[in-house]
Amino acid sequence: MANALMASIPAQLKYVVFAPSDNSTETMHRFSSLNVPARHVMEFFQRGLAEALFTKVYTGWLKRHTGKLATQFIQLIQSQKGKPAKIIVVATHFGLAYQLGAIKAQLERTLGVPILLVVQITDDSPQSVWYVDSADLIISPSHKTKSALQEFARANNLNQVPLEVVPYPVDPAFAQALTSAQIAARVDQYTPGGQSPINIVIPVSGAAVGMQFFVHLMRHLHAASPRFVFYIVCRKAPFTETFLQLVQHEDYVRVFVSAEYKEVVEAYKQVYLAHVIAAEVTKPSEQAFKALLHAGSVGGSVLLLADPVGRQEYDNIALLDRHKLLSDDCARRRGYILPYGSKASADLILDLFTSGKLLRAFSTFTAPTPTDELGANGVLAFWQVLGKKLACC
Repeated sequence: MANALMASIPAQLKYVVFAPSDNSTETMHRFSSLNVPARHVMEFFQRGLAEALFTKVYTGWLKRHTGKLATQFIQLIQSQKGKPAKIIVVATHFGLAYQLGAIKAQLERTLGVPILLVVQITDDSPQSVWYVDSADLIISPSHKTKSALQEFARANNLNQVPLEVVPYPVDPAFAQALTSAQIAARVDQYTPGGQSPINIVIPVSGAAVGMQFFVHLMRHLHAASPRFVFYIVCRKAPFTETFLQLVQHEDYVRVFVSAEYKEVVEAYKQVYLAHVIAAEVTKPSEQAFKALLHAGSVGGSVLLLADPVGRQEYDNIALLDRHKLLSDDCARRRGYILPYGSKASADLILDLFTSGKLLRAFSTFTAPTPTDELGANGVLAFWQVLGKKLACC
């Protein structure tokens, strides 16, 4: 999401990335994904009274433990050319947002400029931890999440922070319309008995879960049809090493790997720009919001959503479901939820391609009318909201 927002930042705004090193969230997600009891514990603390207790304790801890954050932030700003008239901090993680909010007044005094803290919710999940009471603006992907967070704030007598709803910001590169030749290429991939390879992207999450699932899924599909070709995009890390060794020498697998997060994000984008992608096997997290794109766009591949982990992934599926983006009863379907197990998932995917279902869906696709929850214009809407609400651009 951060890359999507930066891709369309207004020309008159100078920006710099502030990303203190913190792998705790990724580590926690990986552990809970691989460990079923830990997953249940995590999901227990994402609802009801347990969530309320967790939010109070955790956010209080964040506000009291800012470490060297003030020094790092001040040094970053002072290292830039010229003194800014105003600083707008766009936080895509609640942890950093709480910490910066706790020291915002101190930062303003030291730097001598006003600071505006904007929080962009990165899943359509109304978890109370996303209500950063020290923010100047919170942006939500849906009215459901907005309403739930406002109710939480009222019930707990928190500072009333303005909340706005805009479609989830997707990188504009993915929203580009396919050319007629590219459309023909995607059609051929969806055509039973077509001649071209069927290109499927598999982004490996930062938590690097589901490795064996991916290995077996690719083997099942390629054994059923040599047309299936897979593009793996992942981080180089100790817990992905075995997986990469298993797949990188297969002639039906293309591997794009880097130890740097930014390079992985860029590689993922370049795969889509360089190849016409038919489908993507992904977690129902950030990449699932490409369901908001038109099927005839660069990023309009069919989304094949794997087993959700954590409340936020179930909530993301619920958003897509509410808008019938996962439904057979309309012409706007953009994805499917995979069944449990690699063999069952491979069977479903194979059926989608060989039965002509994907061809018919693509040929009859009708994009839903854009709203403040739907559409490919989330990035533009984000900056328009900031310009209106904060008079910053």
